[in-house]
Amino acid sequence: MSNKNTEALISLKQIGFPLVNIRKSFPKLIGTSQPEMARRRNISRANITAYINGRGNNPAVKEAIASELDVPVDDFFCE
Repeated sequence: MSNKNTEALISLKQIGFPLVNIRKSFPKLIGTSQPEMARRRNISRANITAYINGRGNNPAVKEAIASELDVPVDDFFCE
């Protein structure tokens, strides 16, 4: 999967930005917000925030967030 979001994510990681900071800012960079993502995916905003902050292990939630952002789950959530 290669698209502009994936390329941006990989570039930000290669530059050396901490992944947690990338995850926090990525929704805004692509023109969405955590509340919008939560509504569209029927996941609580608190859950979205927890996963973006690195707290959460449910693969289905991680996949939903990564899919919403159009990036590979392994690239977005691996440390």
